[in-house]
Order: sequence, then structure tokens, then C-alpha cells
Amino acid sequence: MYLALLTASPRPLYKYFAGSVYALAHLMLGVGVWCAVPHQASAEIIIPPSLASSSTTQAPSELAATQYLDDMLQLLKPAYSQLGISVWDMTTQQAVFSYNNQSLMQPASIQKLLTALAATKQLGQGFYYQTQLSTYAEQPIDKQQVVNGVFQGDIYLEFSGDPTLEYQDLQQLLTSLSDLGITKLNGEIILVSEQDNQLQAPGWVWDDLGICYAAPISPFIIDKNCVYGRLSTTGYDKTASITMVGKRPIEITNEAYFINPVVAQSQHKLAPTGSVYTQANSQPACQLTLSRFDSNRYHLSGCHVGAKSLPLAIAITDPALYAKNIVDKQLANLGIEHKAPMVLSRSQISPATGQRYVIASHHSETLIDLLSTMLLKSDNLIADSLLKKVGEAYFQAPSDFARSSQAMKAILYSLGIDLADANLADGSGLSRYNLLSAEQVLSVLTTVYQMPEYHFLLDTLPESGVSGTLRYKRYFNTSPLKNHVFAKTGSMLGVANLAGRVKASNGHDYLFVLIENGLSPQIKKQQKAPFSAVFLQTMLDVPIN
Repeated sequence: MYLALLTASPRPLYKYFAGSVYALAHLMLGVGVWCAVPHQASAEIIIPPSLASSSTTQAPSELAATQYLDDMLQLLKPAYSQLGISVWDMTTQQAVFSYNNQSLMQPASIQKLLTALAATKQLGQGFYYQTQLSTYAEQPIDKQQVVNGVFQGDIYLEFSGDPTLEYQDLQQLLTSLSDLGITKLNGEIILVSEQDNQLQAPGWVWDDLGICYAAPISPFIIDKNCVYGRLSTTGYDKTASITMVGKRPIEITNEAYFINPVVAQSQHKLAPTGSVYTQANSQPACQLTLSRFDSNRYHLSGCHVGAKSLPLAIAITDPALYAKNIVDKQLANLGIEHKAPMVLSRSQISPATGQRYVIASHHSETLIDLLSTMLLKSDNLIADSLLKKVGEAYFQAPSDFARSSQAMKAILYSLGIDLADANLADGSGLSRYNLLSAEQVLSVLTTVYQMPEYHFLLDTLPESGVSGTLRYKRYFNTSPLKNHVFAKTGSMLGVANLAGRVKASNGHDYLFVLIENGLSPQIKKQQKAPFSAVFLQTMLDVPIN
């Protein structure tokens, strides 16, 4: 296991290696004197053909950086997890370091970098989602066509999979009917979308599906297909109470309860700390379990230690039914008499007469703003919704995850990024089936940097200690890393990745990809600092001569 090297500048790293052969080595490295540092295996130095300049001969400055990073990696390399690393000098536009950079590993959310580039290429920066209220008639609908508050035609509510559409946006669209004086609809209320029944990508973890960060990807999205509530105690060992926000159309039953912390602690048998005996003989930890059923029905069971209320965020199971019920409720609140809403795909619509007229329309922010939110907050819903839009635009037909991932590969290939050996299953990185190498992710970053029309993506990455997922991230929100790292995070169980840009003290900026897989929760708890933070601190001091 590596040692934590994070200290305030100046960084006297040698103190962590006192008494070892590396102490002298690092002191010599620190003053620019090169020496042979003993290690088990030298990091492989490879310049990928797609990243190399016309000359593959490294200048002395690149050789110095390569040797420095090679030597430091051997000091810092974790014992149990697997690494893939690529580093590219933005000043000289050359690859300066790589380690295990062609091995395919789980990317987690750094896969969103691929989605961002593919979406920009295929959809354009001005793309936005539209949700429209429309009808088919001989002429545009106005108050003269509404006799005694009755409208005879069908009303179509056309969904587009907008991941930012909110309850209030939908209500505002339907209010347009009231503004026309409509109090009764004799026709049908039809919710329209592209045909798409695949709500989750292959490889999504089953027990994540009830959690909002894995909400279903559907043409019907309202409030991120997530409902919120709070679980509150009514006294220890008594059934807790659930309060849901906004009275959304879901059904949740409950037998969860809170237990006294003192009682919970006494249930654990004493044994040597950290021993197998402790794990085998302690009582199971008190936990809550959410069971999901059809028709947006849920059951909460289990227990929680303590008395403080808990926030709940539950992913919708059936988005189409949820949308139907919300439209039904909103029309009723507006005092509009209507039939039960129905759902049809766009291909099933065949009006007998008239032409389509838009009554009201809502559109999302443009792609640039959507991508900024996606990268800063690591928004899975935006990423996977955009992936499906990319597939739909590329094939000019409804597209599922598999076809959309195929489209993303083809789009990126047209930009010179070869992903033939990679496996792409979604746009967010949630799927455990995704496999990418550090070299492939670096090729995305270099393309974004080198092509002006995509350069804005680098400017939307989280800044260490300032914005997005790096704002409060431990060791990144303090000196020396604060304000020096601009990167996309990628985290899930066993995965701790980072990809982006770092500003070094030598005046150069570097693009980097750090992929770490196989990191167990037990090892992660024992770390004094994450490998990515330790390695990036060493990069701040990369020499140039």
C-alpha cells in the first residue's frame, strides 16, 4: 500500500521515505539529479500512434518527465488494485508517460467524456429537447373553436425524453388548454413518444435500480423520474412514518422502524477488532430495504439506528404510467373534464383529417448547458438520455442502448478515436459491462483539446476545490491540489477513476487519465489518501529539464 504524500506546499516528500533506499532517490530527484531507483518492474513507456507527433523521439524535457513519473509510480503504486495511466503534455503535444494504458477496465463516470464528445458531434451545440402540446385540425386552435368550453378534437402531449422536464413545466403546458377556455375534452388525451421499452442499460446493478441515480431512461421523464420523501421516527421499535413530497402518484407501504443506538451497540458481540471472528459473529448491521413492484408500488422494510429522520429518493419503476397519472391529476386540478390519458408511440398516430398544430411548447436548455450539468454533477440521467438521442439521430430511427452505443463508437471513430476493442453499454458509465483503456480515454481528451469546436468541454470539467464533484472531494479541496486539477470523476464500488487536466509548477499543463479498478471498500478505508490525489500531487512537480 502506498503512503499519503499530501502536504501543504512546499512538499517535503522525502520525510515519508526516511530510512529507505527511496529517501536518497527522492532527494536526488527533487534537485534534478537522476539516479537509478530500484523497483520491481519499470512502467511501460508507450506513445500511442494516434497521440504521437511526426517525430516519436522524446525531447530531454519529456524524458525527464517520463523518468520522474516512472520512478514515482514505483513508490506509490497500490498493492491490491489495478492501474491504467496515460499522461500527455499539452504544451509539447506529446505523450510523456503511460502505464498499463491499453488494458480494458471499468471506466465508471469518466465514460461521460465520450458521451459529451459524441453528442456534440452528432447533435450540435444548439440542440435542445422539446415537449409539445398539439392537435390535428383544419386550422390553428383558438377560443372561437371552443364552444361552451368543449373541444372536440384529440390532444397530443409529445414527450422527447427531456431529462430536465419538471412537474411545473408540464403543468404550464396543460394550462394552455385552460387559457383557451377549455373545460371539457371530448377527444382523447394521448401521450406520444418514440417507441422505446428499454429503461435500463445491460449491466446496471440490480439493487441500484430503486435509487435515483439509476432512474429509468424513458421518453417520459418528469422530475428526473425520482420522487422524494422523508422517513421519521414515531418512537424506537415502532413503525416509522413516511411523508412524500408533492403527493406524487406512487404507492408506498412501510414497516420500517428506528432502534435505539445503545441497544443496537449491545447487540454486537465483542471480538478482536478486524478479525474474521468479529465479522462472522457480530449481529448483521441494521439497514433499510426498498422492494419494488409493478405499477410504481414500493415497500420499505428494515431498521435504522438513531432517531434523526432520513431523506428518501426513490426512482420511478414505470415512467409511462407515472406520466399518465400526473397528466390525469393536472387536468383534474385545472377543472378540465377528460377521458383517461392513453400512451401511443409516434408510429401509431394516424389522424383522420387536418394538419398538426402546436398549442404550446417547452424546450430544455441547449446542449452546452446540458453537458455542463452532466459533467459537473456527473448526471447519469442526462448522459443516458443524450446517448439515446445520439442513436436516434444517427440511425434516424428509435434507438436502444445497444444501437446507441454502436452509434457512439462510429461517431468517435469519425473523429479518429478507435474504440474497436472497447465495450460500451451506456452513456453514463453505470453499466458494469463498460470496458475502456486509459489510452482510449486519453484519445478523447486530446481530440477535445486539439479541435476548437470541442474545446469548450475541457472548460466545463469540475475544478478541484471549486466546482462540481471536485468541489468538496477530500484532498482535492485543499492545497496543493486545489485550483490545479480540472477533471471528470468516475466512482463506483471497486472503481476510483479521474480524467482531465492538471496544471504543473513547471509551467506545463498535462492531460491525464488515471483508472484504478479492484479497490475493495476495506482497502479504501485504510488509505490515507486516494491514489489519484497522491499521483497528481507528484505531477505538480514534474521537471522539464
